Amino acid sequence: MAPSKRKKADTDLGTMILRNIAIVMEREREKRGLTKKELVKLCEITTPYYFRILDATANPSLQVITRISTNLKVPLQDLMLGIKSDDI
Repeated sequence: MAPSKRKKADTDLGTMILRNIAIVMEREREKRGLTKKELVKLCEITTPYYFRILDATANPSLQVITRISTNLKVPLQDLMLGIKSDDI
């Protein structure tokens, strides 16, 4: 039996969270003046996976989302909701 591939988020909520993660990642990348390659390295993900996050076709595990949050120093809630804590 071949290993299963993670399928993309198939709910509206999953897609919304993925889009928010992409928005925050791009915001942080631009704010820090990083290239996409530098951001990928910082977040410890692959370049293809990063682009799958950006186009909302990835299905990241909680471990990956937490790693992105930690490495960007962005609270998990902010990463998933696409906001900054001081916006609430």
